[in-house]
Amino acid sequence: MDAAESFKDKTFVVSDPDARLRRDDDLMAFALAAGGQVRTIPQGSQVRITEIRVVEAGSQSIIVFGRAASADGIQALGWTSTRNLDGKFMNETIGIVRPEPGASRFGPNAAWSNGEFLGQLDLVSIVDSRLDIERLALKTIDAYMALVAAAAGEGVPITLNSGFRSYPEQKFLHDGFVRGLPGFNTAAKPGFSKHQNGIAFDIAVAGGDGNPTYEWLKRRATGFGFVRTVNKEPWHWELDEPKAQAAKARGTFKTPNVTV
Repeated sequence: MDAAESFKDKTFVVSDPDARLRRDDDLMAFALAAGGQVRTIPQGSQVRITEIRVVEAGSQSIIVFGRAASADGIQALGWTSTRNLDGKFMNETIGIVRPEPGASRFGPNAAWSNGEFLGQLDLVSIVDSRLDIERLALKTIDAYMALVAAAAGEGVPITLNSGFRSYPEQKFLHDGFVRGLPGFNTAAKPGFSKHQNGIAFDIAVAGGDGNPTYEWLKRRATGFGFVRTVNKEPWHWELDEPKAQAAKARGTFKTPNVTV
């Protein structure tokens, strides 16, 4: 599997009964047949996705479109929203974002920890639980996908709520938190968030205890190098093999500072 484009060489099933095709020159417009009807892909069809485009549809909405082909990749079908596919493309990686030459330590690929600039990271775009785009450090993708696959094999879904954050992104969240703006939660100062070091993952676990995904993570995550590291945040896990193994040896899934 290509870590940066996991959808390549996969077969997807069309699950939406009204999977409409889009115009190649305007993905926000529907493709029409000769009689004027909107062209669709029949529900249950097996398809390959050969190319991806990401379109901003409004101030906070993002739609991922895929160029669909027949399952054998021979017959081109057209562009459609990946939301029409079984699984809605969650956890699919859709491209790599490399740092620009001479990139700033405050740029989109700059990693930070405890107020210190660590360097530039290769990042991978990935579809999250809300069907938005998150970024993860390329070096963590294989471990995360192994975690996802193992859980799926036991019927447990793992999806992402948040991954890597740039310095400006963290500053935006921190400023909103400090100002008490609606919709902003507790956020660390820029340069100090765990989400800026390239190893932090917010996983969709709802309320924590009792949630099937969280219970599975408690049992199995340390075996894949993941460990809970932030108090009162059951969704926050980090890929840190030494800490995970130390936690496993103690018969737990978290670092000693995590009490709640």
